[in-house]
Amino acid sequence: MNPIFLLTPSDRGPVLKIREQNLSSALLISLEITELTPLVGKEELVAKGQKIASDPQNKLPSVHSSVSGKVLDVKKDFILIEEEGERVAAPLTLDNSDSSSMLSYLREAGIDVSGLKQGCTLIINTVPAEAGIDGHRFLIEEFNQIMSEGLDFLKEALSPKASAIAVPQGMSWTLPGCTGHEIKPVYPNGLAPMVVKAVTGKEMPSGVSVIDAATLYRIGRTVHGKQPVTEIMVKVGNTLFQAPVGTTVKLLTSKAGFKLSDGDRVVLGGPLSGRAVYSLNHGIPADTQGVTVIAGSNTPVAKDSPCLGCGECVIKCPARLMPNMISRHAEFGLFENTQAYFIASCFECGLCAYWCTAQRPLLQYIRLAKKELFSKPILEDLRK
Repeated sequence: MNPIFLLTPSDRGPVLKIREQNLSSALLISLEITELTPLVGKEELVAKGQKIASDPQNKLPSVHSSVSGKVLDVKKDFILIEEEGERVAAPLTLDNSDSSSMLSYLREAGIDVSGLKQGCTLIINTVPAEAGIDGHRFLIEEFNQIMSEGLDFLKEALSPKASAIAVPQGMSWTLPGCTGHEIKPVYPNGLAPMVVKAVTGKEMPSGVSVIDAATLYRIGRTVHGKQPVTEIMVKVGNTLFQAPVGTTVKLLTSKAGFKLSDGDRVVLGGPLSGRAVYSLNHGIPADTQGVTVIAGSNTPVAKDSPCLGCGECVIKCPARLMPNMISRHAEFGLFENTQAYFIASCFECGLCAYWCTAQRPLLQYIRLAKKELFSKPILEDLRK
């Protein structure tokens, strides 16, 4: 089997705590994807755990400073903070009077709760999303009690009808009160829609919520410590780091032993569905679980080639969509047309682009169309 598809967790190695190394550079808190509004100004002193960006619509998770420091720069896409002092933000205040207040507490602590529904069937997903992103193993085996605390909080907030834990085949991981389901560790079986189908036997059923092990750990740690979790576990190559949010990929890849060359790509996430960064000074976001380095010397580069109509992407799509047609319309700005091809059902596994004979950037076209449909009016002038 091509190792890029293998999801079996690797053996546990030591965790490298980046703060015990030389942090050496300011932290860059990314707002690029979230488009949140900064709450701090240049030269302002901030405390560790202080909220520094939020969503005016109150739907997206807030962002917090991962260090006590001074704000060096604020742009639309990032906040740059240099470590200074030992200030710590006041503890979060929990209102557990109802489900909405409890979920709002988690959102304020920086955790995405948009997919959680009251009265749902709750699935804890411990299967690696992609090859090499297997820091779950350390969290489950070392912090089972913290994760159980997070699960208890979720159960109180959601009152789920049933709770299940999805584990890679051969692993004996459990959580109290959860029914175990083994998943064949082959990509894309670890992605949420595939896990839901494996556990429930249904495609995209309503009333099912999935939360991955890393997020459950963050919930448990937040509830336990009453502070936002500003240090995350992130796997870079074979090294598992404990690093503050905002640590640059340049520092992480260097500490992991990579010597980058022109043409190499650094990806937040896995090689099939991750997002390449445009600068090595990019800071890791709170939801990052892995950083992948793709060598430029032996990897095909995506091109804006015409679609050949070979159908490989259609054959390989696990959602049975037509990525060829979606990408053709997105390529020319006809974003609303992609809805006729059920673009919302795409869970962005990236297999279409991997198998594309013409090496077209199919996943990027799909993500562009989704973003345009979600946030902006249709661009009529692109049709002229």
